[in-house]
Amino acid sequence: MDIERTLRSLGVKWLRTIRSYSVATMTKTLKEALNSSQRGLKVIIADGECQLARQRRVRAEDAEKLKRGRRVVKTRYGVDDEICTGDHSCIRLSGCPSLTVKPSPDPLRTDPVATVIESCVGCGLCGEVAHAAVLCPSFYRAEVVRNANFWDRALHRFRQTVIGWLDAREARA
Repeated sequence: MDIERTLRSLGVKWLRTIRSYSVATMTKTLKEALNSSQRGLKVIIADGECQLARQRRVRAEDAEKLKRGRRVVKTRYGVDDEICTGDHSCIRLSGCPSLTVKPSPDPLRTDPVATVIESCVGCGLCGEVAHAAVLCPSFYRAEVVRNANFWDRALHRFRQTVIGWLDAREARA
């Protein structure tokens, strides 16, 4: 049964389907619904796979790929504790159980900093909330590549070379 087609057949004219983990798009769509001059029922369908179910499915797929020697990329999110301001807005807004606090590594700062723990499923909501609300530059996204191909290895060597040049320039300055 198609929800969108059913609602259209019932006469709903204003209907949007949004990926539920896209906070910026969802915010924009909610504002559009509230400010629309169109009368009648307005429906937003938040469409997104449960991340726990997705994790179970992807884990089995990745294990099969690794067994065959194929390339597997896993997205990881984190918080740079040297940049984190410790205001914890990211935790309050996202509600993700993988986003928590830890003691600051800086002895001059008493506030704990945010961190992403190992239970992260890689949905990206924490970073999405941080960037949508312009909260914090401390979020980062990393891709862990297993069974890297030629292109991955060449790109890594190139990046390491450029970083080496930049480090040498900084040391001379």
